[in-house]
Amino acid sequence: MHRLIVTGRLRLVPTDAGGRKTPICSNYRPTFDLGLSWMGKPVVNDGRIMLIDHDELAPGAEGLVRIEPMFSEFWATVRDGAVVPVQEGAQIVGHVTTAKVIFADGFTPAVATYVWKATEFCTFIQEAGKLPLGERMSGARRYLLALYSAALSLPSVEPTDDVKPGRTPESPRDWQGFEEFETYWEVFDPYKSDEPVAGSLSDDLLDVYRDVRRGLSLWESGHDASAIWEWRFSFESHWGGHAVDALRALHRARGRGD
Repeated sequence: MHRLIVTGRLRLVPTDAGGRKTPICSNYRPTFDLGLSWMGKPVVNDGRIMLIDHDELAPGAEGLVRIEPMFSEFWATVRDGAVVPVQEGAQIVGHVTTAKVIFADGFTPAVATYVWKATEFCTFIQEAGKLPLGERMSGARRYLLALYSAALSLPSVEPTDDVKPGRTPESPRDWQGFEEFETYWEVFDPYKSDEPVAGSLSDDLLDVYRDVRRGLSLWESGHDASAIWEWRFSFESHWGGHAVDALRALHRARGRGD
């Protein structure tokens, strides 16, 4: 299932300039440097190149191509006319000048950005138990804020009637919590004069994780409309509040353990 296709013109680097030694054919799978980062580190992205006007393309030659990304969400920021390096490992073997980025129905840049940030947030939660407290605190702020911001632009869609809700995942087994910053105090409803109540950063972050990961299960199964509906509904009705509460506590904790 291709949620996004990119068409363009590929020019391969000549062999004597450091390019490949042999031609390429359709189904060629290099990596592409989109200038993105993942978990704070530069990353390249996989994709399949299909030749349009040639049976094969030799080093130094150029031709029309169609790119089928392995993970479409990372390509949503690519614009028509962009020049994207094509790599084999660290070696640049060509450049694609994009002609058109074609989105499937229901797949928009806003949805793509949310999927990207949701996946990154869930990866952080799954790996946070390996991090020292300061990195857990700063990472929670960074990835939670990016997720909340992306959720604000999710479109309103109707779920597919015959698709069951995604399964709620278990919490990571090595979750470490936030030690002395675990419990905080807040007023539950800021528009009422009530007594403060205790909150838990772990409860907040793990509730967000479970809601978001449940939608990702639907997305990974190809039930796009149901996944988007699940994300938007749970954001408005549940995890958005947990995110705001956690961000306020994490912000107050900065300088102490962050």
